[in-house]
Amino acid sequence: MTQAVVLAQDLTAAGFVALGAAIAYHWYRDRGRAQAKLALALISLALVAALGRLPSSPLLSVVVIVAFMLSGYFVLMFRNEFIPLRRTLYRAANVLLGVSILAGILDVTLLQRANPILVTLLGLVLITAWAIFTGEPIVRFWLASNGVPAVQRARMRFLSLGFAVLIAILFVDVLGGSRLQSPTAIIVTQVLALAVVPIIYVSLAPPSLLRRIWRMSEENALRDAMQDLLIHSPSREALADRAAFWAVRLFGATAGFVVDPDGKVIAASGIGRDQATRLAANPGQSGAIVRAPLHLTEGQGWLCVIAGDFTPVFGTEEVSQLRAYANSVSAGLQRVGVTERVAGIEKNKTQFLNLASHELRGPVTVMRGYVSMLQGGLLGQLNERGRQAAGVMAAKVSEMNELIEEMIEAARLEEGALTLRTADADLRQIASSAADAVTPLLDSRHRLVLDLPDRRVRVKVDADRTKTIIANLLSNAIKYSPEGGVITCQVRSRAGVARVAVTDEGLGIPRDGLPTLFTRFGRVITPETQHLQGTGLGLFLGRQLARMHGGDITVATIEGKGSTFTLQLPAGPPPNGASDGAAQAPKNRIGPDAVKR
Repeated sequence: MTQAVVLAQDLTAAGFVALGAAIAYHWYRDRGRAQAKLALALISLALVAALGRLPSSPLLSVVVIVAFMLSGYFVLMFRNEFIPLRRTLYRAANVLLGVSILAGILDVTLLQRANPILVTLLGLVLITAWAIFTGEPIVRFWLASNGVPAVQRARMRFLSLGFAVLIAILFVDVLGGSRLQSPTAIIVTQVLALAVVPIIYVSLAPPSLLRRIWRMSEENALRDAMQDLLIHSPSREALADRAAFWAVRLFGATAGFVVDPDGKVIAASGIGRDQATRLAANPGQSGAIVRAPLHLTEGQGWLCVIAGDFTPVFGTEEVSQLRAYANSVSAGLQRVGVTERVAGIEKNKTQFLNLASHELRGPVTVMRGYVSMLQGGLLGQLNERGRQAAGVMAAKVSEMNELIEEMIEAARLEEGALTLRTADADLRQIASSAADAVTPLLDSRHRLVLDLPDRRVRVKVDADRTKTIIANLLSNAIKYSPEGGVITCQVRSRAGVARVAVTDEGLGIPRDGLPTLFTRFGRVITPETQHLQGTGLGLFLGRQLARMHGGDITVATIEGKGSTFTLQLPAGPPPNGASDGAAQAPKNRIGPDAVKR
């Protein structure tokens, strides 16, 4: 049992010496004032543990007493670095240090053979003084830890717990006297003292695994912060405000602010912008400011937080996390910046569409009037070549007018001002009207065939805009069939869905061009189509109008063989229970109004 006691005492002494060496190394690496005070406290405690294993002598005992009291005093000075003591308390602490050292010296020199009660009282004075030096800081650290992040809180509480266990051991040892001098009691107290070593060490340099475990309670808050920043921030200013708010909340700061690359404070939380501007202009004047760089396209900005009282020592993990968090803030600011630029471009496009279409409408209307007068002979009779030229002019003016209408409709759609005037209609009549509208675009190489059922195909639509959709599909079929061929416009209704399918024998569409086919200003450019003119608005507008009606436009195509575009619309119920157009044999209308050669 004696060997076990000696081993326990030696291990405890070695543990405290190792702890003192470790904190001395950390102080050497960081060189902070607060770290220096804590290093002196633990090195003094290690010195007490080491000297206690040497043969006893009066001089050695005096050194141990002085080192022991200084270890507690430096813990109080460590606390003083965070929250300064009032002058009276500071003086009282110095007086208490002197009195306790004097009492200890008397105890180990002149009063060694005094009454045991007096010796116990002197020992109690020493322990009480040491408990005051260490007890006030550890209670303050424990209470202050309630308002700081998880890792910082755990580190402060581990330090408090370690010194609290030491205070308890010392009081029990002094008050227990000879009753606690059995080998078993000594081993128990030595094991408890040895357990303090890792507890205090992890408060100073916790391993990464332990830090991750401590952070688990804050993972949800961190995910909420990231989602808030990267998804729900509508503007650059709003994102910067939220970044500053979450930085203060997540990292236990007293305030935070965001500085753009020009040095302008664009957001602040817990601090006025004027004060933040002054701090941003002179960051070196306040050691409490922690800055994390924001890497932006226009330069480097800063995410700044004003650290709490305990951050310099216990908040190193939070400072590292702040730098990682700043990368997410940078990504969010970049995203919002790109979104705002894209929105600005889209707004400019819409404004251009409005301006261009309205400015062009007037001249085109005049041109249409004069071309109509030429064709009607109101400006004199034309010869054959003149009539042909007037027909071409009429076709081109009609084509230009359709482009202008597309631009106006697209602008209305972007502004949310496009509305539908729906009414019951016959889809056959709408398709026939659309075919008549594109007749001037046909030449001798094309043949337009209308394939219509005998019975009415009832739909509830905006007839004018549905005509625009079908006319656009037909004009595209003509345009993208430069070698000519048959263009079929088939109308059918089945199972509550009315369909208009426009089929051509033209160029078809390459597979890689399909994703851009229905996008605004999206055109599929190939060597065969690059000479063809168009705005890329027709199919975009057609699909949007179809979807506003509750339908859609789909495409089936084979490159080099042609395409079929199908407009689908909700069909109305047939009157009086009669069957719809799909039940009747289709009728191919091939006549002056349906076929042009």
